[in-house]
Amino acid sequence: MTLKEYEKQLQELFIDCEKNCENNGKVASYIPALERVDSEMFAVSIMDTTGRSISTGDVDFKFTMQSISKVVIFLYALENFGEEAVFERITLDPTGDPFNTIMGIQSTTEGNVHNPMINSGAIVLSAMIVEKDGPEALQNMLEFTRTLTGDNGIYVDVEVFDSEKSTALRNKAIAYFLQASGSIHDTEDSLDLYFQMCSIAVTVEDIARMGALLANKGVDPFSGQRILQDTNVKTANAYMLLSGMYDASSRFTIKVGFPAKSGVSGSILAVVSDRMGIGILSPPLDSRGNSVKGIQLLKKLSEQWDLSVF
Repeated sequence: MTLKEYEKQLQELFIDCEKNCENNGKVASYIPALERVDSEMFAVSIMDTTGRSISTGDVDFKFTMQSISKVVIFLYALENFGEEAVFERITLDPTGDPFNTIMGIQSTTEGNVHNPMINSGAIVLSAMIVEKDGPEALQNMLEFTRTLTGDNGIYVDVEVFDSEKSTALRNKAIAYFLQASGSIHDTEDSLDLYFQMCSIAVTVEDIARMGALLANKGVDPFSGQRILQDTNVKTANAYMLLSGMYDASSRFTIKVGFPAKSGVSGSILAVVSDRMGIGILSPPLDSRGNSVKGIQLLKKLSEQWDLSVF
């Protein structure tokens, strides 16, 4: 198909999801700044591994990455500290747990159980970054995120950061438990970096470009420059496939069939290896914290374009 034919089909599927998913799901209410977001916002952007892109909906609307930032945190740690050091802190056996589970914060006799795709594991890696990068941690993470998205204008949304920090009792409890069990050494700075990463403002086009980079094995679709090591991209994509959609990950893998990571802003990053990256925003969430319209659209795209890796 030509790019215009893909674009036409995308718009048709987009309109269908808009109609059929209307009034389904609820905007995240436990973070006040997210609760105030317009629930009607809906956007999708797709970029292939050659840099061609198609988009529709509210593509200029900026939203916060939330848990999509877990992928960025994980990749930064792998790229800068190495696989051996990272896997001393997180597990090689990820499971599809709820994003705010407290089950993954204890150590076992066989090693840690910290999954980087849920809150506890991302806090552990944030602590690692703070320990190693010190005062430069946030700036380094921002620059890394700008490299992945190709957007030099991204920033931390201070309103969302303050809102998250002031209401994050469960994450604070997780962090203190992690400190008590020896998994991290500092709570305040580690949590600050974690909340700041969740509060980075992006568009669906930024997310699609990051997805295209991951689909292209770490090579920038435009410059041809290698940005990420191929092995690290494979590892991150595998984690997303196994647990990127929390406790709905198995169902998503069966029904949709490619790696994805959701955020409670209603955002989704999806990666179709060797083909394309997809960025979606629709704030209303299902009971597991995933975008209702976003999942429905990805199912339709997977079926119509035969995107499943299986």
